[in-house]
Amino acid sequence: MRLFDIDFDHAMFLEYVNELHEHLFGSLVFEELLDGVHIHHQKHHLVTLHLLKDKEMFHRYYSKKDELDISSIFDIIIGTLTENVAGDKIKEHLVAHLELTPQMKTRNVTDYDKKVLMKNLKSFMMYSRKRKGVFNQ
Repeated sequence: MRLFDIDFDHAMFLEYVNELHEHLFGSLVFEELLDGVHIHHQKHHLVTLHLLKDKEMFHRYYSKKDELDISSIFDIIIGTLTENVAGDKIKEHLVAHLELTPQMKTRNVTDYDKKVLMKNLKSFMMYSRKRKGVFNQ
């Protein structure tokens, strides 16, 4: 079994993002995270994860991405998740859940940005495996 072959547990993902938010930024609301998002790497990572939580939120902010100056975050999400999807449980789940298509991306993103997003998602999968007690199988 590959390390991240377990199914993506979306309810646990919501819990993970909320715990991470609380740990890093306490009671700041999502909109406050957008202030300085491009110069504060923890805000950037957390905003990205928040946008993956639900389809309505994703598409609501996607429609305002230029106005909020967060189009690069959406390009990272879409570019990363819609590339090499087959067999990747993380990507398969999020592409279907958020209804993503490669055409939604406006610019190409760097391999580094893609790796950072996948690292953050794999951190969640490690959290999930540990919580489910399947870490050492």
